[in-house]
Amino acid sequence: MNHSFNPTIQTRHLSEKLSCSIDFTTLEFPAREQFDVFREAHQSAADGQLISSRDLSFPAREMVWDLNRMIFTYIKYPGADCTHRWTHLKRPKVDHWYFMFPFQFSHGRVERPTASPSLHCLAKPFEFEISAQGYIALFVPRALLDLTPTLDQMANIQFDGGTGSILADYLLLLNRSLPELRINELPVVVEATRSLLAACMAPSMERLVNARNPIDMTLLERARVLIDRRLLDRDLTPESICGELRVSRSRLYRLFEPSGGISSYIRRQRLLRARDALSDNTDTRPVGQIAEHFGFIDPSAFGRSFKHEFGISPKDARMLGWDGNGHVFPEEPPSRYFEGQSLGEMLRTLTA
Repeated sequence: MNHSFNPTIQTRHLSEKLSCSIDFTTLEFPAREQFDVFREAHQSAADGQLISSRDLSFPAREMVWDLNRMIFTYIKYPGADCTHRWTHLKRPKVDHWYFMFPFQFSHGRVERPTASPSLHCLAKPFEFEISAQGYIALFVPRALLDLTPTLDQMANIQFDGGTGSILADYLLLLNRSLPELRINELPVVVEATRSLLAACMAPSMERLVNARNPIDMTLLERARVLIDRRLLDRDLTPESICGELRVSRSRLYRLFEPSGGISSYIRRQRLLRARDALSDNTDTRPVGQIAEHFGFIDPSAFGRSFKHEFGISPKDARMLGWDGNGHVFPEEPPSRYFEGQSLGEMLRTLTA
């Protein structure tokens, strides 16, 4: 099935959600052919070599998103059981730059960077080995970065410290947001991303001001992840969150103002967890014990908060086995291999 690059966006209604341009898995091929298939899909951008694999297989999945002026890729790799090498082409067909970082999964399906984000140019020599469970890469045309002539001096650098952390968190946030992104939102997202990249590459007061929105989005997502991880912690307070994120109390409150405030957000997340436990027919704990587990000491106050939030009492929620939405979604959609269009072909048509 062939998929064109720009026409796909131009012919669709602006309010429609953005579609993934490429979504394929090597699992549809025999184990010993999997790496060759993956290598062929990227031969226009880099050359790959399989260094080690326990059974010569290469079970990978790649998703590529056309952001019109950028290309975003998310790849799941076999992990520690497999090591492979990628080398830039000696005669490259494009001179785009890209930001990348490898990750591992922790706390279930949550990605955690295993190295600081780095910046590379497809037209400059570079070679790297990878044995991580995946990596994210964002390809950007040279002209869009608008940092000539200092840009060429930044090839193969790593973004350490706070800058690297913000950049990695933003790319992870972008990855989680893409399935819900609408086509008419693309220009705003691309400009916000460009502003953040520029602020990370060449910090200045003006660039930091321009990048305020994506930086705030990243801090908000980081706070949400922290709250989710510590939701059962009785010491989870706005003060402790400020200390861990190294932000002021006033800034934290501004970030959560659209959600009704930080305390309201934490309470709702705990209620959602309690609701899930009550709707689980394998969880036989009394309602009061479940409430206390999620930080609600007073059963009466818990009942009032629960009914206010969901319109139903905790007891009725348990009896009905209510799950709040009535839908069950698979963990991820079926993967498929698109013939014809490849990442290399998309890169050749990418312009600022």
